[in-house]
Amino acid sequence: MHLARTNSSELTITGNIKTTADYLEIRKLVTGMVEAGAQSLTLTINESMSMPSSVIGFFVKLINRDKIRVTMLIQDKRLLELLDELSLAEMFGARQA
Repeated sequence: MHLARTNSSELTITGNIKTTADYLEIRKLVTGMVEAGAQSLTLTINESMSMPSSVIGFFVKLINRDKIRVTMLIQDKRLLELLDELSLAEMFGARQA
């Protein structure tokens, strides 16, 4: 997995999100963006067909507790379908990239 911060509120994730190290890297970068003042985040997720529960839980906390607006632009239809099956697509602002 590779992360690229494109500006103060945009992040591109390339490759599969699957390990604890991936979660920790995403959490560290996103937390830094929020601490720097980002009130909304746009994540472009390329190639990943799944998302670990730890990453899902982190984004649920970010949205519900921290009141950060999240939009996910997802390339792989399988990940979009997974979020829809979990009733998270609307909460995550998930749509096809």
